[in-house]
Amino acid sequence: MKEICENIFCFWRKWCKKTDNSLVSIESTKLINDEQKVDNYSTITPQQQIGNTNFNPNKNEIEMSTALSIEEEIFPKKYLNDIESKPDFKFEFNKEKIIQFIEEQINDNSAYRSLVNKNGFDIYIKESGSVFNSEFPMIKMFYKIPKSAFTRNGVTVKLIDDYMNVPEKRLKWDQSIRYYNIVEKINDEVYLLHYICKSPMLFVSERDVVDKRYDFYVNGIYYDFSSSVNNNIVPIDDDIVRITDHCSVCKIFEENDFFDIISISQVDTKFNVPPSMMSVQLPIKYKDWYDAMINEINEGN
Repeated sequence: MKEICENIFCFWRKWCKKTDNSLVSIESTKLINDEQKVDNYSTITPQQQIGNTNFNPNKNEIEMSTALSIEEEIFPKKYLNDIESKPDFKFEFNKEKIIQFIEEQINDNSAYRSLVNKNGFDIYIKESGSVFNSEFPMIKMFYKIPKSAFTRNGVTVKLIDDYMNVPEKRLKWDQSIRYYNIVEKINDEVYLLHYICKSPMLFVSERDVVDKRYDFYVNGIYYDFSSSVNNNIVPIDDDIVRITDHCSVCKIFEENDFFDIISISQVDTKFNVPPSMMSVQLPIKYKDWYDAMINEINEGN
């Protein structure tokens, strides 16, 4: 999910290697003016969030449903970035702690505030960031895909996961991605992912991301966690700007006639993106992104 936010943030001119403040000002004014043309968003409360999200599996469920033991460190030490390597960093990279972190963020109704409710998306923002980085806000998104949206038979959480994350499937429908590759695979659940986001406009450099990623299933629920690695893991291309200092989580599960998708992303935007801009662009970009994925699933064999 984080890729969506990254591609949106790439839109802003400020991300040019040689910053042109006048371009940023023009673009910002245009987006704020566009926002004024949109119908007023309905105010949503924490009680209106997607139900059935407060899932806290016991240790037996975690142990039986995944390949690694719940206490086992997931990532090799070399994958930890500068923040995660500090002595005062308090987080254990194992299944139990990752599930706990994801569920706490999903059900945190105090620190997050409503950003927008539009196009079927409930989007929240937490300005204080996370344990992984306190400088950049967390963006939390709730979305329900009706099962009726799929004309293809046999669509499951696993199939949706495949189309979102398997490189050869992702590249078929995500037009914002030029390159998407698993650089190193530790096991079936833990791997290093490198992808390149296409330039969204003239004079803006492409962006690349290198993530350590962990995805797994517990009781039919899909989870994934990813965070950035240090730049020395994969060399940086001189023509590409690397996005760093971020983390992302996702949860997908079935609920009656829907597939529920919850994603939470934290991205180094390189500058302060006003919430007014995000409230205009995020629902549009999210909707286009998911529609493209659904169409590809329906057309797939």
